[in-house]
Amino acid sequence: MDIRQLHYFLTLAEEGSISSAAAALHMAQPSLSENLMRLESKLGVQLVVRSGRGVTLTEAGQLLAERGRGIVDAAARAISDIRHAGTEARGLVSIGLPPSLGLLLSVPLAETIRSEYPDVRLRISEGLSGDITEWVENDRIDLGCVYELRDNRELLFQPLLAEKLFLISAPDNLPEGANLEDPDAPTIRAIDLRALPLALPAASHGARKVVERFARAAGIALNVVVEIDSLPQIVTMATRASAYTIVPHAAVIDEVAAGTVRAIEIVEPTMTRTAYLLRKRTRPITRASQAVQQSIAVIVREMIERFQLDAVAIDATGRDRA
Repeated sequence: MDIRQLHYFLTLAEEGSISSAAAALHMAQPSLSENLMRLESKLGVQLVVRSGRGVTLTEAGQLLAERGRGIVDAAARAISDIRHAGTEARGLVSIGLPPSLGLLLSVPLAETIRSEYPDVRLRISEGLSGDITEWVENDRIDLGCVYELRDNRELLFQPLLAEKLFLISAPDNLPEGANLEDPDAPTIRAIDLRALPLALPAASHGARKVVERFARAAGIALNVVVEIDSLPQIVTMATRASAYTIVPHAAVIDEVAAGTVRAIEIVEPTMTRTAYLLRKRTRPITRASQAVQQSIAVIVREMIERFQLDAVAIDATGRDRA
């Protein structure tokens, strides 16, 4: 199996049909079909199931698509690194961001890289902390931002920021127990969260794990009435007074500014979480990935200051930790 065959297969997996993939690759459909058959023959397994609607990946095909992307990206990166060794930052850098950090970082990071490093191509993927960690482990991405650290000696991490979590409420649905002495900075004690109907991500979500761990430490049982793995939908539940939710300030900057929600600080104790930047120990550090990593640290500090977020940028030295 060569890189070109793998590239053809990955395009087919992304497009979902021979005709669409052939058009994307600027090649004839019979040639693409022949390449696919040769690849299946080499591997000794069926990779796709053909139908009138296109192609569906088999279990083996899904595995090849998952692992193959990292291989193709690594090959492209190696070629670029060899061609431009010792010169300026250039090439592809892929990064995974959880939804709340994506809201804060994606656009300013893309704009910064495009402006300051025009030869760097940035690919941003959104996912859960667990998924992002697996992408780093499997070489699908160069860098990942997560809230949950996995015990894996192959991974290096750098703390990015510590942020407070807030109870989010519709303005006309403020919870009992909320302290409104300072109308611009309402608070609620952790113990008063017990009876509130909450909309949270599923238990596998890194953000949910942080909240559950906090609740156990505070000795309270949360009343989770619905699980939604979508940050916008969870916030919508709060704006419609259908439930409350718990997220960082960065996740509701626009809604708070528009007055569609209130962010209520959780106290006694304060609820916080830490975001980390991950990379794989054995993955080569390119000038491009260094540029992206440094840009992330700078943008985090800028966003905290610009939006007056209840968060603190940490460990700005850029040192990795095992």
